[in-house]
Amino acid sequence: MSKPEKSNALQTQANSPQAQASTTQTPMPLTGCLARVGWMVFGNALLYLSIVFIVRHRGSFSLADVALGAVVAGCVGLRYLDTKYLKGQTASGEPATLAHWRRYSLLLGAVALALWGVAHAIGYFFT
Repeated sequence: MSKPEKSNALQTQANSPQAQASTTQTPMPLTGCLARVGWMVFGNALLYLSIVFIVRHRGSFSLADVALGAVVAGCVGLRYLDTKYLKGQTASGEPATLAHWRRYSLLLGAVALALWGVAHAIGYFFT
């Protein structure tokens, strides 16, 4: 008979206002949402466009190279602001830390550098 009592006690605890308050999420400020959309969506789209323009310039250095660097710097900066000041979150909903930001910055820099080299090679040799 103790099992039903224990089950009822757990349900009562789960339905308590304290348990519900701890599971509800606070609304995200608009600035945090804009920053997150900026580095996630627009940053990746601009990175792609910069790579396309580098290929189209047939491997020569152009304003597209500068744009690529500016996009990477902008994405890293927005991610820092999102993490440090705007209560940024990871994909799983946990609070983002500066370790997440460092990992993102290093990965984005490495991927952008590799794409930049490949785009110049494709533009030089194949167009």
